[in-house]
Amino acid sequence: MKRSSTHLPGVAVALSAAALFGFATQAGAVDWDRLQSADKDPNNWLMYHGAFNSHHYSDLGQINAQNVKNLRVAWIHTPGASKRGVQSFPIAVDGVLYYTSASGQVWALDGASGEMIWKYQAKLDQERSEGTFYNPYNRGLAVGHGNVYMGTTDGRVIALDMKTGKVVWDKTIMTVEGGNKGFTGAPIVVKDMVVIGSNGGELSGCCGPIFAVDAKSGDVRWQFDTIGGDDRSRKSWGNDSWKTGGGGGWMTGTYDPATDSIWWGTANPAPDYDWAGEKWKTDGARPGDNLYSSSVVVLDADSGQLKTWFQEMPHDAWDFDSAVGEFMMIERDGKRYMVHPN
Repeated sequence: MKRSSTHLPGVAVALSAAALFGFATQAGAVDWDRLQSADKDPNNWLMYHGAFNSHHYSDLGQINAQNVKNLRVAWIHTPGASKRGVQSFPIAVDGVLYYTSASGQVWALDGASGEMIWKYQAKLDQERSEGTFYNPYNRGLAVGHGNVYMGTTDGRVIALDMKTGKVVWDKTIMTVEGGNKGFTGAPIVVKDMVVIGSNGGELSGCCGPIFAVDAKSGDVRWQFDTIGGDDRSRKSWGNDSWKTGGGGGWMTGTYDPATDSIWWGTANPAPDYDWAGEKWKTDGARPGDNLYSSSVVVLDADSGQLKTWFQEMPHDAWDFDSAVGEFMMIERDGKRYMVHPN
């Protein structure tokens, strides 16, 4: 029987895993073929969800229910003081661990010893980064094409060389026009692009965009506005209330290679807690269904065009939100399904 190893947030993974086996100190290349086969590579954790099927499962069996009680601390790495602390999943590539803290720090550590290989500190616009009550946060990284990719709370995406931590490119993707938005979730690498969604909901203003940027240059390849991006969305917000918006895709979605589609969850509409009773279709600050807030959107990977959607909470009046990034692919009786909790 196969047993999964526990996937814990922060640096706890490094402490337990290093107690039982050693690592190399030089991460190998992570190309698109390797990312697509991440579910068949139990010795590494190559992306936020582990693999595109998002099972968060490892086939490693060296740590199991019988011997887990024998684990001891092998090393401890302290990243230093950081508002909001460590909320990222570490990425493990050939014995090197990469993780972030909320202050825009990125660490590359030797998995066997905990020794620092390199460190990067982003210079953030603190006023913008802390301009909303839910910031600053940073929930992780993506790796691929020789780089480590991180979004920042002041609207940038940064590529760092995996081996040295040196900046390859640093691009401002979003300005504060239309509201204070940035990036808090981990990006994913899809083909030769880096895909990331913006933070925010009730306070972020229009329009909760999801971006794909070129992995080599950082140039924006496409942008999907979750609010007001098409006529169907605009018509579902009475009184042009789509211009207030919300609907950020602030957690990390996934990619389905079989259909070449990106799946992403979106946040609640703005203003929040708009209770209009039984007349919510016609009354209140934002009458109507408020597409595509509190929804799952499925986008063409190459163009960012909307392929389909499912609104889990039309006219979300309770901040139930659907931006949760967990998408678990399963197959039953010859059919493929995507499971999304909200």
